Amino acid sequence: MSIIIPSLYLLSGICVYAMVSHLFFGLRSPLDYRHLLFSGLCLLSVLFAFSHIQMSQMTDIDEFITALKWNLAAALAFVTLFLWFIACYSGKRPLHLLIGLSILFAVLCVVNFTQPYSLQFDNISGLRTLRMPWGETLTRAEGHNGGLAFFTAVAILLVFIYAFYILAKHNRHSRATLGMKLAVGLFFICAIEGILARLSIINFVELGVFGYLGMVVLMSLVLSHETQQRLLKSENRFRSLIEQSPFSIQIVAPDGRTLHVNSAWEKLWGVKADTVIDYNILADKQLVEHGVMPIIEEGLAGIASEIPPFVCNPADNPTALGPFRDRWLRAFIYPVKEVDESIREAVLIHEDVTEKKHTEDAIRLISAGVAAETGEHFFQELMQSLARLFNADFSFIAQLDEHDPQRVNTLVVCAHGKIVSNFSYDLRNTPCANVVGNHTCAYPRDVQRLFPKDQLLPEMGVESYIGAPMFDAQGEPLGLIVVLDSKPLEHINQVREILEIFVARASAEVQRLRAESDIRRMAYQDYLTGLSNRAHLHEHLSEMLRQMRLTRGGGALLLIDLDHFKTINDALGHDVGDEVLLAVAQRLAETISERAFLARIGGDEFVVLMDTGPRHTDEAENAARELAQKVMEKLLSPIFIGERAFSIGASIGVTLFPENGENELDIMRHADMALYQAKSLGRSMIQFYLPSLQTAAANRLRLEEGLRRVIDNNELELYFQPLVDANGRMVGAETLLRWHHPELGDIPPSIFIPVAEETGLIKSIGGWVFEQACASYKRWQRNGAPFTGHLSINVCPWQFARPDFVAQVSDIINSHQIDASHLMLELTETAFLYDLKESVEKLEKLRGLGLKVALDDFGTGYSSLAYLKDLPLDLIKIDRAFVSELNPATEHPLVESIIAIGQHMELEVIAEGVETAMQLDILTKLGCVNFQGYFFSHPLPEADFLEWMARNQTTG
Repeated sequence: MSIIIPSLYLLSGICVYAMVSHLFFGLRSPLDYRHLLFSGLCLLSVLFAFSHIQMSQMTDIDEFITALKWNLAAALAFVTLFLWFIACYSGKRPLHLLIGLSILFAVLCVVNFTQPYSLQFDNISGLRTLRMPWGETLTRAEGHNGGLAFFTAVAILLVFIYAFYILAKHNRHSRATLGMKLAVGLFFICAIEGILARLSIINFVELGVFGYLGMVVLMSLVLSHETQQRLLKSENRFRSLIEQSPFSIQIVAPDGRTLHVNSAWEKLWGVKADTVIDYNILADKQLVEHGVMPIIEEGLAGIASEIPPFVCNPADNPTALGPFRDRWLRAFIYPVKEVDESIREAVLIHEDVTEKKHTEDAIRLISAGVAAETGEHFFQELMQSLARLFNADFSFIAQLDEHDPQRVNTLVVCAHGKIVSNFSYDLRNTPCANVVGNHTCAYPRDVQRLFPKDQLLPEMGVESYIGAPMFDAQGEPLGLIVVLDSKPLEHINQVREILEIFVARASAEVQRLRAESDIRRMAYQDYLTGLSNRAHLHEHLSEMLRQMRLTRGGGALLLIDLDHFKTINDALGHDVGDEVLLAVAQRLAETISERAFLARIGGDEFVVLMDTGPRHTDEAENAARELAQKVMEKLLSPIFIGERAFSIGASIGVTLFPENGENELDIMRHADMALYQAKSLGRSMIQFYLPSLQTAAANRLRLEEGLRRVIDNNELELYFQPLVDANGRMVGAETLLRWHHPELGDIPPSIFIPVAEETGLIKSIGGWVFEQACASYKRWQRNGAPFTGHLSINVCPWQFARPDFVAQVSDIINSHQIDASHLMLELTETAFLYDLKESVEKLEKLRGLGLKVALDDFGTGYSSLAYLKDLPLDLIKIDRAFVSELNPATEHPLVESIIAIGQHMELEVIAEGVETAMQLDILTKLGCVNFQGYFFSHPLPEADFLEWMARNQTTG
């Protein structure tokens, strides 16, 4: 009698059924991994059972070992998958543990197939037959169990203990969890017995396979029951959602029949659900007329769609009779599909959007009218649209008065659909007083009785009033918008909401206009004086030119620059300087009055633009000159700032246009040239632009460009002029610079030196001169040239002011290894004016190097005698301007004093610019012993100078 084998077949069949059933549940959308994993457990249980049946019936030892290996592999795979199933079922997923155990069982599975007798045995001596009490016989192996067998058994038992522990913590009061615990417990008991039987500790049939199969069957029942309960709960939840939804829901069959409606649908349509059983949505004429039917047909065909708002009246439906008024409805339809994608039913959701539609229509009407508008036209459209929307007689928007917060000034007033004149009124004793700066106020009726002192209300015949305040971004009141009507105001809440939307838009526009005004003021107004600035000047000048091209008129531009204004700033500070600029701006504004346009374009520069009438050069020039002279006179009178009085002069450059320029840039450039010329002529001058100034500016620019390349192009050359005594013997020489321009020819120093000083190029040129002079002196020494005395080198104030000047001089002297006592630096008094103390320190350092120092052009400076006693000097030079005035018929006290000062202070004295024997004779009689000038020699190139020295030595 066989019991065990048939039982295994029966349980395997049940597991196969469970595998298919759970595979079906798992593959439904969305995927349920619990069912999929359990389906895999069912499959492995069947494999385990079939391999166990094969083992129990084998007579060949090799076939028994093969079946045993597959049996153990199925068990290991089952345990691995069971571990993942429990993790998925409980929601406890310690990935590191799961992955580690999975790898462990995978390794054991590989070892199982590689061992000759599987994991269980180290060796098998043979097969034996186990006879059961009821007569059934089973095959068993005789052999020695290995260590891996015990390790594997312990690992499997630990896995099921861990599973039981996880289930014990998961939803412990759930019946499903209790069922799972029971299944694992049953398996655990059977597994222990089976392991003991396999290890030949007990001699009985293995119940482990029944534990596997029994656990799977019991878990299947528990899992299936749990799934059914979940589906039932889901269905109940779905039904509750439908019934309790605030939206109208109608469930329709694919043929259009209504299957179910919720209470919200009944409320929306005003009918009971049992009255619409025969209602077919495909037969509803309203849906056909409004073009909705194609969307519904698509939904019934399986396409989810949104139905845009449409008008519907239940009174038009003979089946679903409801309230007799139009409704705006928006709907959604989506299909409910079976597993095979067939349409089971469709869900239709309605939403009553009547109120929202009315509000949207109102906003759309306003937006369509004013969305693209700004400024005054925006407010006109806004007020007319408000009046039409609320069917009101009056509407207006008003702004708070800048000077009186209790008064408002209307921006736009709409009366009976038309824009009328603006007005201003006092807020006191009016309904608007409760609105401005507060909140929206509405008086649906009897507004005249409520505010009897408001005279405007009876004049307009107003019965109702609603007003809303406007605020800026900081919450400060801007004004208000008001709607008034001769009849009571209805739908007050809707009117309030819409009005507040318009107020927000209007407030933004008011702020934009204010910001635009502020930006324009900042863009076109000088921050200090309040006059127009450079940007506004260019815009105004451009407009003047455009008009003059049409009228053939003319104009003049006066560019005014205050004389010595920097001195005020430096001496008294910028605060006082700003006060002076404000006073100057006021005087200029008073002087030109309405005759011209006035602007400050930066610093101490002002511009006056005037229209000179019909284009005629003489008349235009006279008018411009007259205005310039008035400006000059006005600025020369003292300006009082506090207790100080300032006499502010100015230089003025004038250009007429469009004769002297066809665009604003040319005009400004010409005025700047004229101003530069006025300042060059001694300041406090008026200079008109002349074409020759353009030529001079072009030449100057050409000089600047040439000076930037003059050293690299090797265009500079040193000349030397002898310094002699009364007998013509050389006592030294002065180094002079010459520039041979490749195109302009020889350019005298009086032309290019000032340009070099203004552009800063004099620093590099001065360094080059000192370097070449030292090189020449070293070369003369090396070649035995008969040079005696000192070599004078001119140093400009800019070069002397450099902090590194002394170090630069020292480096050059050291590099050429020359005796510095044969070099003399010639400086003018201008070099010492900025900082006398620092200048004295530099001179002492230079003399410490061995250099001598000469004061050039003595007697022409501001404080020659005052400085002379403090300066460490070796020589003074009498300027050529004094020498040129010498003649026998007059006395010469100044020259005589200079010579006397030099002798008294033990300084050498040289008179420069000596050109005649008469001048030499007078200077000699006055006590001067050293001279320089054309009478002895012109400045010579180096080669000619060497020849001169040779001749002079021979004749001497």
